[in-house]
Amino acid sequence: MAALLRRLTGPGLDPRGPRPHPVAHVAFVVTVFLSALVRVLDSLFIGVVVPPGLPYPDAFYVGMMLCVVPLCLLWPFTGWSPEAPARRRAATAFFLVLAIPVFPIMGFGGNALVAISVAMAACAFGVRGGLFQAALVGVVNALFGLSHPALPNGYALVNGAIMMGYGLCAVAAVVLLVRSAERARRTRELLSELEHAHELLRRHAARDRERAIDDERARMAREMHDSTGHHLSAVHLCLANAERALAELPDQVPHELREELRTDVSQARGLTKEALADTRRWVRALKPLSLTERSGPEALRSLTESFGRLGVATSFTTTGVWPEGTDGEADLIAFRCVQEALTNVLRHSDADRAEVLVRALPDGLDITVSDDGRGPGDRVPGFGLTALRERIGALEGTLEVGPGEEGGFRLRARIPTAAHERRTEAAR
Repeated sequence: MAALLRRLTGPGLDPRGPRPHPVAHVAFVVTVFLSALVRVLDSLFIGVVVPPGLPYPDAFYVGMMLCVVPLCLLWPFTGWSPEAPARRRAATAFFLVLAIPVFPIMGFGGNALVAISVAMAACAFGVRGGLFQAALVGVVNALFGLSHPALPNGYALVNGAIMMGYGLCAVAAVVLLVRSAERARRTRELLSELEHAHELLRRHAARDRERAIDDERARMAREMHDSTGHHLSAVHLCLANAERALAELPDQVPHELREELRTDVSQARGLTKEALADTRRWVRALKPLSLTERSGPEALRSLTESFGRLGVATSFTTTGVWPEGTDGEADLIAFRCVQEALTNVLRHSDADRAEVLVRALPDGLDITVSDDGRGPGDRVPGFGLTALRERIGALEGTLEVGPGEEGGFRLRARIPTAAHERRTEAAR
């Protein structure tokens, strides 16, 4: 029932349109069918063509009733909007003219036909057209009453005024429906604008959060570099001095003790060196690259080269023309894709080489980062890849991670650009 109601009401209750509204279709069909059925049954039961009380010859009455046929033929071609094509507006005008001699003899169906014709005139020719049709209905109805010898003139005039008022009510109903539809349409537009503004705010909030995270990462990188890195460098230097000092120990020190001390110092120095290298890797991974000085492929190239100085050979390749008109979100997510992938290469893959391929397409970016390491194995994607997948999904992009075709690990991201989003919205 709900689906049927939605089909009948269409996009809304606005009666205007290039063709009749579904509700008007139903009202017209039901009115004509029931009126014709009642008249036929009435004639069969009474045994006369003209109902009692109507002072018209049979031929005249049948001729007026036959006007229903062209009304039914014209109905599908009528237009209910001032912007309707000229042929539909012409069909509407003929329909309104032919409806005048029909409604006085249709009995109860005449009232419905009056409402339909006045509403059609108001929709197709504006409020003035509806008022003219309502006035014409009242005048014709009064003339039909005056032509009836058994009806008092006053009754005929009052009845004509009532029908005119009925038509005016139909005009008022059309005006109310049109205004309600316009308000509903404006409300939908405002809601759409609010949703768009909300999406922009969400993206700006995401970028602000990203900047806050970058600031914190930069602070952590400075702390590790200035504090932990400095202390490890000092310890490494002290151990190097201690290793040299072991060679100058007095001969009274037992050889076994001297070798044990040399071994311990050498191991401590090696561990310190490894800890210092790890600290430098973390500093490099944590330190954000300023996107204000570099953007697009230059930022990705600089990022790839910076990881290449940490023990893994890296290569960067880009194809296509970088899309213009991006709002920075695609650039930032592309940067995070490459950074997260290269960080995982250093931490987990034991790879000797990593390749970054960026293809700039008309509707977005296609980024692939692959290495020759040991592959993902049974590892579950960590927090970094999960968060990255959510951010790309928010832009209706995709992220694929898994083993490469020739072994190792491969990350592939498809990131739509803001220009593509604007074209999609315009197409909608």
